[in-house]
Amino acid sequence: MNCLDCNATGVVGICTECGAAVCRDHVVVAAVHLTRIAPINRQVTVEPPARQLRCTTCNAAYLAATS
Repeated sequence: MNCLDCNATGVVGICTECGAAVCRDHVVVAAVHLTRIAPINRQVTVEPPARQLRCTTCNAAYLAATS
């Protein structure tokens, strides 16, 4: 499998957003804070945060949407 952005063969993961293969140079490891519902419909953050791999394109879109 080759990296979608540079066609390198050293793929380290798959983007969780778009499914593209990514190499070490084009991967972003992001922390995602999961939540659970506690009594009285209260959202509580679960620790530790989960890991999520994203390609640079999806990470840029994610950052633009959250700012």
